[in-house]
Amino acid sequence: MPEELIKKQPRKFFPEKLDFSVWDNVEQELKKLMSFRIDSAKDLETFLERFSELYMILQEQLAWRYIKMTCKADDEKLRKEYSNFYANIFSKAEPYRIKLMKKYYVSPYREKLDKSRYSHLDKLVANRIELFREKNLPLEIKEKELSSKYGSIIGSLTANYKGKEYTLKQLSKFQYESDRSIREETWKLMMDKLSSVRDSLETLFDELKEIRIPQATNAGFDNYRDYIHAKKQRFAYSVEDIFRFHKSVENVVVPFVRELNREKQKKLNVNSLRPWDTVVEPSGRTLKPFENVNEFVDKAIKILSKVEPEFGANLKKMKNSGLLDLENRKGKAPGGYNYPLDETGAPFIFMNATGVPENVRTILHESGHAMHSFATVNERIILYKHTPHEAAELASMSMELLTLDYLNEYYPDNEDLKLAKRKELVGTISFLPWCMIVDAFQQWIYTNPEHTSEERDSYFASLLDRFNTGVDWTGLEREKRIRWLLQPHIMTSPFYYIEYGIAQLGALAIYRNYRLNAQKAIEQYKNFLSLGHSKPLDELYKTAGISFDFSEEYIAELLEFVKEELNRLEY
Repeated sequence: MPEELIKKQPRKFFPEKLDFSVWDNVEQELKKLMSFRIDSAKDLETFLERFSELYMILQEQLAWRYIKMTCKADDEKLRKEYSNFYANIFSKAEPYRIKLMKKYYVSPYREKLDKSRYSHLDKLVANRIELFREKNLPLEIKEKELSSKYGSIIGSLTANYKGKEYTLKQLSKFQYESDRSIREETWKLMMDKLSSVRDSLETLFDELKEIRIPQATNAGFDNYRDYIHAKKQRFAYSVEDIFRFHKSVENVVVPFVRELNREKQKKLNVNSLRPWDTVVEPSGRTLKPFENVNEFVDKAIKILSKVEPEFGANLKKMKNSGLLDLENRKGKAPGGYNYPLDETGAPFIFMNATGVPENVRTILHESGHAMHSFATVNERIILYKHTPHEAAELASMSMELLTLDYLNEYYPDNEDLKLAKRKELVGTISFLPWCMIVDAFQQWIYTNPEHTSEERDSYFASLLDRFNTGVDWTGLEREKRIRWLLQPHIMTSPFYYIEYGIAQLGALAIYRNYRLNAQKAIEQYKNFLSLGHSKPLDELYKTAGISFDFSEEYIAELLEFVKEELNRLEY
């Protein structure tokens, strides 16, 4: 039997051959929508579907250009194609998007629509209309163009180690070596290469900052932080809640991770835990989950199938359809992502696999996002199709934990398996202090916009001290100050990070439910996925069977659960 492929969904309202990379074609369809007659509630729903389909087509056109650009980040032609489409098609369609939203919002037939289906849409639309400023469009175009430079700068960095050339990502695999001198040498080599582009990256960030801040001013906000909070539709929590989250992690999580690191220091038999000691395994066991990319993805398919057969089938279809680019190579942008292809009805997964355990986490994480994309394939309202990041990351981070029991596909040795599970659980908790650092850093940057690059680096170093989990940075002041330049979100997706922390708590709660009743937890998880963004964030969490809460008490409760799980994996 032939392998099952993903078939692109047929267009309902637009000709298949209509070329949406030509502005005249796009504008003609937009004008038709503007003059679309709405004489009933049914007409209004048809209008919404037609409007959504058009923008799904445009978003997929943008998606493919982004994917190609990141797969070959050193290809200037592909970067220009992405920037040109964004500037000359996608961005030019934005004013129409807002006008079309207004057409929906002011329609007298809106009141006749089913409130249970459309009341949340009304809130989302009202927020978009309120924040939109046409004069921000040139700034957003410039911001996209500038931020794409980050990937090309980092992606092109290579270092020669023992006669062989490595990307920074490839170099990081030496952090798993039991020989401490190798870890130290390669870590310092990596940071030296970062230092060599420090000035250009700092300048790039200053240019981005100067383009972002006026967008907030234009929309009537005192600072960019508050503007982004509103733009990201963070209706379920406030900026003050985020600061409380920082404090909760500082008070509850940091001491626990510090204790874990003290144990690690003893096992490594070192005087202090240095930055190159943080990921190595003290027992000397080296986890090697796979040898090549085919093996890597086939094992992920098997694991997902054991959690839920449908999940494995979806990833297999992605593999068959060429919707995966997983291996690291020179010239490829850093990081990993799942990019929904709205018109096709499936996603694309991009990552940089080098054969290390973190790659397993990444493929399962991105698969969680992918299952979200598949679960909303029949959603025809575009604003309901894309979830807020707090929900998107709940899908992916939960998948990391729901697959824990089946990691024997990668680690058939029982001791390796226990170690891999332990590393994943420790990682979920150890991540939280770093998440708070990245968020607190941006909170400071955009509420103290007149700072210098030196002051910025100093403030970052102070946050590493505040949330320090037992790592000794003595003599590494330069490296400590520029460490933030390796975090792409700060450059390319401002304020997209606290969502990971919120979702991490949710994922632990889902995993706790899974431990109590696996079948029920998976059912709740799938119900949550299928909602997309058709309900408010706190309701999405409730559907998943968990609380939306980041208080000290709640975090301490989840921490106790993690401790119990770790005790079961003692070695």
